[in-house]
Amino acid sequence: MVDTAAHFQFARFSNQVDIEQIRPASAESLQKLLQHAESVMGKISSIHARVTVCTEDKHYDTFHSLLSDYGYDLFAKKYLYRKQLEDVQPLSPSYRWEAIGMGETDEKRFLEIWKSSMEQSANRASSRSIENQLDDVKALLGEKWKDSCRIIYEENIPVAMTIPHLEPGSDGEGRIYYVGTLPPARVRGLGQVVHAASLRMLKEMGAVVYEGSTHAENLTMQRVFQRNGCKVIRKIAAYYKGL
Repeated sequence: MVDTAAHFQFARFSNQVDIEQIRPASAESLQKLLQHAESVMGKISSIHARVTVCTEDKHYDTFHSLLSDYGYDLFAKKYLYRKQLEDVQPLSPSYRWEAIGMGETDEKRFLEIWKSSMEQSANRASSRSIENQLDDVKALLGEKWKDSCRIIYEENIPVAMTIPHLEPGSDGEGRIYYVGTLPPARVRGLGQVVHAASLRMLKEMGAVVYEGSTHAENLTMQRVFQRNGCKVIRKIAAYYKGL
């Protein structure tokens, strides 16, 4: 269930409540949503919550204090990027991809590649296991989750994994739940190729615009976004509770 109010988008999935600021907002409007999230989490112990707010909002300091009062921990500050997808390039013939259920790619293989792609990442690691994060993907995407979980190969060698998907409740917005390049490929500078391939996948899924973020400390990924034509639209901070 996704509900877009005037200033925030509120989404509830089987194991997560998600609150995302989309416009300038008041502390009162955020507090109402936090109270609603508390009532949901109180009924189902396995649910966790994520709140994303804009750090450039004039009320950000108040947001931060309010979230702390409700028991949320700051996970990371990030840059949020956007790109229209009319001009994305096709994947080079040197590369191909397989989703779970195609060829030799099954859930176990995908999890192995995902775990390897997180090694030496400049982003802060999640406290949730890879298995738990895949459960989040299943809850978010429903029956279509397998088609979004893809391994990218150079010839027959895996070089990356990616999870492109259409954002539930949106009109043509594409996102990438996670994209990661294996360390041997990362040192060869293939991050830009892998991200560009993911954008192409989103366009083929029907997305017309892409939104994605990376941590403020991850300068390498910021350069990837910029080289692939993505523009910063705002600075954000992600908070979690119940992990």
